[in-house]
Amino acid sequence: MKSELEQICDLNNKIRQCITESEINTEELTQFVDIREQILHTVISGIKADPSCVDKEEWQSVILETQLVVELMQTKTAELGQALKKYRHGSKSVQQYKKFL
Repeated sequence: MKSELEQICDLNNKIRQCITESEINTEELTQFVDIREQILHTVISGIKADPSCVDKEEWQSVILETQLVVELMQTKTAELGQALKKYRHGSKSVQQYKKFL
């Protein structure tokens, strides 16, 4: 299970890096999240077999990292939402001005 936790940490870093780039590669981001989810299913199965794993430092570290990645994703999503809102407002304004041409 330690190998899987390391893979999740590595994917968390890749996701974090992908999100912080100026141009987000959504296909790559989706791929990282999907791979992470598959590995997580394996880890959860291992935890069901041995619940004492939850108390291990590695697992707690993965949980903390995941929380940070989720917060970063939420922040980035909110930023992109605001940018889209501004874009739509600008687009409507341009259409209004075109009426006068």
